[in-house]
Amino acid sequence: MSSNRSPTSQPWYRKRTQGGAPRQVEEPITVSPPPPLGDVIRTLQVSDLAGRAREFAGSAKILHARTVTSYNWVDNKASESTIMIPGKPPLWTPQTVPSRLKEDSGSYFRDRNAARYPKHPMEPTVVASLDSDPTIPSEVDFVACGNTLRNLLRFIRGEDKSFRILAYKVRETVFLVRRENSPTELIPGVRGFGHAFPEANTTWEPEVKGSSSHERVVRYSFGGMELLVRFGADGYMKENRPALENTSVEKPPFADVETLATSFFSNTISPSPASPSPNAALKITSTTRPIIPQSSIFDLKTRSIYTRSKRDHLAEVLPRLWVTQIPTSILAFHTQGLFVQQDIEIRDVREEVKEWEEEHSAKLAKLAALLSWIKELLESSEVGGKVEICYRGQGAGGLEVRRQLADVGEVLSADVRKRWEQRVVVSSKKKEGFAEEGAKN
Repeated sequence: MSSNRSPTSQPWYRKRTQGGAPRQVEEPITVSPPPPLGDVIRTLQVSDLAGRAREFAGSAKILHARTVTSYNWVDNKASESTIMIPGKPPLWTPQTVPSRLKEDSGSYFRDRNAARYPKHPMEPTVVASLDSDPTIPSEVDFVACGNTLRNLLRFIRGEDKSFRILAYKVRETVFLVRRENSPTELIPGVRGFGHAFPEANTTWEPEVKGSSSHERVVRYSFGGMELLVRFGADGYMKENRPALENTSVEKPPFADVETLATSFFSNTISPSPASPSPNAALKITSTTRPIIPQSSIFDLKTRSIYTRSKRDHLAEVLPRLWVTQIPTSILAFHTQGLFVQQDIEIRDVREEVKEWEEEHSAKLAKLAALLSWIKELLESSEVGGKVEICYRGQGAGGLEVRRQLADVGEVLSADVRKRWEQRVVVSSKKKEGFAEEGAKN
């Protein structure tokens, strides 16, 4: 039977420390109830993957990583969902004189892509990727975001963190879509300097003013499967770095692009704006700028100086850096909001990421086995091409595969799904044509 657990929404009050003194934030953040669950179809324990994982023992590593495209979410005065393709991340512009920053405040979406385009959160990824490389639908096995892949890896590693993922099959490709309690759910208890520090040390350049975030799409092989992975990037550095991949060549603008509002505002990484209308169409603008290479991208984290010698902060972010193939880590340590140059660590982490991959080869083989298992399940007639994958933490019965309920909706709009499916048909016909010519010769 379906489970309809819907606990009453409750306000969550934040206590933040500023200058060492706690203060009460009066505005409550309402925690959304979880959406209802469909019937259980299958359950899976990590141990069930042991046999299948042996098939991936030598191939569970990332190969041939390259950037496909990027886009920026753009703020405007209207309640519109607007992206700029390709995007450009904020530039690293560190402060020359240390200053004590104010602690984070404001509201931030837990999943900014879902909040910006709640009907089809993965659609901007697909639209941008199709523009860059129309052959992608016939070549990729999975389209996912970094969060969904990390969650599946957390299950494999036995971490006690619950998650829900919507899985769909469109032609030969599986789409994995993050699911929070609500598309516009806010992060409760925002504290620290994870937003204030980049706001003070990175800059949206003139051509991308009005941007609120930068999303990137990379493609790589893993376990013999082709993955298209979207993730948010914190910024880029102008210093030359050895290339990690061949960045896709910029394509001409869309023929059917809608014109953007000309008034862009905001020159900082700011709190989440009001969410667009749920029925708003996706507005797109294309530019001719080159894509910033992956070798220039960095991941940024802030931590208290008092934890510097007590925790291995880099080890904590290596799984994310592996999934996203980001080559540079910035760890900025502060003393009650004061950041000084000698406490900002900028590291090329490519070797560390490679070592992490080798050390976790057994777990990664199980991750490849899990992806293979999900794809195989979605190809069966039993599930109708779509399911929900749920994990409620350790001791909750393993990974659950459940039926999607009617309120979930489709992964892509009808028009974009048609574009995706047409590219698969065109590519298949071309391959058949080549095979016939070869047979005649």
